[in-house]
Amino acid sequence: MTNTVTVKIGDIDATGVNIDAVAKAGGDLIRIQGVSFTVDDPSQYYVEARAEAVADAIDKAQQLADLSGIQLGNPFYISEGGGFAPIYRDYGLMAAEGGSVPTTPISPGETEITLTVQMAFTIQ
Repeated sequence: MTNTVTVKIGDIDATGVNIDAVAKAGGDLIRIQGVSFTVDDPSQYYVEARAEAVADAIDKAQQLADLSGIQLGNPFYISEGGGFAPIYRDYGLMAAEGGSVPTTPISPGETEITLTVQMAFTIQ
């Protein structure tokens, strides 16, 4: 029988201590599948990413129009894709492949938020 528990820890500095406590309490019966880091509310980052993605799409479309000798019109199609990509490390797999398993404390690194915008423009 297997039970899976997801734990959300707000204090990054407490992560290693909590993992150690769980491992000690569970002994050989506990399996920690991995650690991932997320952003509680990524919406503020999406606003900025969306603005940059739209500006980039317009710049690229304008450059293509200029190179082609055509007049770029208004956008008639806009689509957004992508999203938050949590960083996940499967340290158990790394150990099985002969790699070294990092010990606690945990170092979060960086979290990347990606967003893709597709736009289609009329040609005048």
